[in-house]
Amino acid sequence: MADEPDDVDAMVEPVVPSRHRWLAGLLGAGPGDRVVDLGCGTGASLVQVAPDLHGGAGPGVAVGVDASLAVLGRAADALAPAVAAGTARVLLVQADLKDRLPFPDAVFDRVLSHNVLECLPDPEGLAAEAGRVLRPGGRLVLSHSDFDTLVFASEDLDLTRRLVRAYCDAQQPWMDAVDGTIGRRLAAVAGRAGLDVLDVQAKVVLDRTFVPGGLGWGYAHNLAQTLLASGEAGPGELDGWLAGLRRLDAQGAFLFSVNDYAVICGRIRR
Repeated sequence: MADEPDDVDAMVEPVVPSRHRWLAGLLGAGPGDRVVDLGCGTGASLVQVAPDLHGGAGPGVAVGVDASLAVLGRAADALAPAVAAGTARVLLVQADLKDRLPFPDAVFDRVLSHNVLECLPDPEGLAAEAGRVLRPGGRLVLSHSDFDTLVFASEDLDLTRRLVRAYCDAQQPWMDAVDGTIGRRLAAVAGRAGLDVLDVQAKVVLDRTFVPGGLGWGYAHNLAQTLLASGEAGPGELDGWLAGLRRLDAQGAFLFSVNDYAVICGRIRR
């Protein structure tokens, strides 16, 4: 089996720029806007949003919130060019998203949270907090992969189905809860949190190569490490499964995909 990843690599996915451009487009930020990404990870979404904040009376503000200082360090590096260019002002905040957000009411024009809710014991609580800090007339995007939709082209379909199902339900050490199918229920979560659901969108994220740094590689190896640690699968079958993915890649036949879902919400006036 491969070496264990460091904490950052275990907690965040490989960056797929097209995914984060999609999220930035749904967010629809404009010049001078104040934007917050709740669970910003390594800053990939804010990198895409930052150019939209330039102009007007002055650059907008891009705020990233995450529980991990190590993750925020990588976000600072990713956002350094935007800061140097004066495209946006950047503020990175360490905070536990299980708690009340450290911001006043109605302070942000745009709020984003991607692939965070499944890890929280009270996802409606974060959704409600996201609505609290959103100004009336602003836009909130809650996005999540549905991990029951993980697709691997594989030499052993039955094994792959079993591994994906077990991985979808596996709670990893850095997670406070697990709900791998929350993507398909985002609209319901938002509704229970008192948000106005304006639209629901979906995107297939695709990877055709099995190489280090790629999304398919990252998910396959995280799956193998997670299920080995939990005892859901043994080292022999996991090593054989990974070897099969490498063989398919050598033949040009590897494919990985996952469905991302997003709900676009507004704040309900109270």
